[in-house]
Amino acid sequence: MARADKELSDLQKQIKQHAVDILQKGVIPGAEDVVKELQFHGPSWTGKYSNSWQIEIAGQKGTGTRRGGNPKPVKGPKLTLAQVRRAASSSGQVDLEIRNLRQKTIKGYAEDTIEGRFTRGVKDGKQIGQEPRTQKGKDSLIILNDGRLTEGLRGDLGGGKPSGISSATAELDWLPKYLRGGSLKQTLDLAINRAVKQSKSKKSKLQ
Repeated sequence: MARADKELSDLQKQIKQHAVDILQKGVIPGAEDVVKELQFHGPSWTGKYSNSWQIEIAGQKGTGTRRGGNPKPVKGPKLTLAQVRRAASSSGQVDLEIRNLRQKTIKGYAEDTIEGRFTRGVKDGKQIGQEPRTQKGKDSLIILNDGRLTEGLRGDLGGGKPSGISSATAELDWLPKYLRGGSLKQTLDLAINRAVKQSKSKKSKLQ
């Protein structure tokens, strides 16, 4: 009986470690890849928005630089078995959340949910510039030989003075298009399936 109890205990430990391996080698790398895709599809003028993504899982967080410049990869947190156990104790599941930490209004501008007045040069004494400050923004810049409306969404170009120009570093509604397009689920599924195969391979070698 004691031997059976020990074998059951060892099996439970293996199952728990297997779950941690899937999270650490599948879910978290998948979340890191999702952030890279959000940075690729999203706007980048100063770079602060694209560097303000955060990954939270099991109560642990990995955060971007929150500074200007080209997008930098965001590393997810390293998890221990104890952290995973605490996070899953009440619901039986471990929640993953990817969020952007820019203030609500700025985030609304970047994600095309809040209208604003977008201009080049200098506005209210603040130097905006004539072109994006990041190479990523310059590479993805969309320019239309038609001015903007006085107020509108960031990605909504044209409709203003014919003699003006309007531009954006990401297309209108880039975020819902990405979320609806299936890339997010595909990216996470690929990373998790890869981790499951690695975990199974590791288990087979130990047996």
